Amino acid sequence: MTIAEILHQAKAELSARDLDLNIAEIIIETRLDLTRSELWMSTNRELNPSEKAQFDNDFARYINGEPVQYILEVAPFYGRDFYVTPSVLIPRPETEELVYAAEKFIEKNPARIQRILDVCTGSGIIPITLKATFPECSVTGSDISAEALEVAEQNKTRLKKDVRFIHSDLVDYFQQNGEKFDMILANPPYIADSERVEMSNYVLDHEPELALFAPNDGLAIYERLIQDLPDIVDNLFWIGMEIGYTQGSAVKKFFKKSFPQANVIIKQDINGKDRMVICHN
Repeated sequence: MTIAEILHQAKAELSARDLDLNIAEIIIETRLDLTRSELWMSTNRELNPSEKAQFDNDFARYINGEPVQYILEVAPFYGRDFYVTPSVLIPRPETEELVYAAEKFIEKNPARIQRILDVCTGSGIIPITLKATFPECSVTGSDISAEALEVAEQNKTRLKKDVRFIHSDLVDYFQQNGEKFDMILANPPYIADSERVEMSNYVLDHEPELALFAPNDGLAIYERLIQDLPDIVDNLFWIGMEIGYTQGSAVKKFFKKSFPQANVIIKQDINGKDRMVICHN
């Protein structure tokens, strides 16, 4: 079968199931290492038997509810393709907005930011992205999940970025070793257990619970982390955290308790929902 015939069949099935109509293109261009324009110029090409078998297997897995990012082991983030497995979350566009806010602050204050830490780093998307933009900075990522750190290390190697990854329960390692940072970012688990009923099986059945859920209405990790941050920041600092859209006020209170003299701002995402809390002095 040609690529055009395969795409036609796949789109009919995707449409009938009300699924993403781009999935077949994404699978083929990823497996054949084609750009989207190269794909459209190759629609008369016939897939060989192994290529067709690979497509059929990938497509069946997607139809059965598996995220395409885990099937292909790749997810885009901030203009780069990152290796992902079910040990890490699939990158979200909202997290790109946190990285953008950090970048803008560094650009305005380049002399202030030399040491960057990303807590709950997962696949390492945040520290690797910042290291790519600001290679002169010392950048570290930490996570409690050894499996997630294995994914982060692979991304570091693939993308050739000199980022240090540390196995740590939040910032315990850095407290014990007396390390301090000028910039700290975090996208911790923040979903309340009560929100499970509103979530799709697409997420619940495949993404790691450790990276999704937190006690105390999703606020437990924020409270503990922010309580410990004064130990690991210098006199001048910038801290940015992604939040659930209902958590801005609560997380802001945690920051004001730990950093009573600092500026604490709740920032909205592109959809107008509270998505970040920024604390700096």
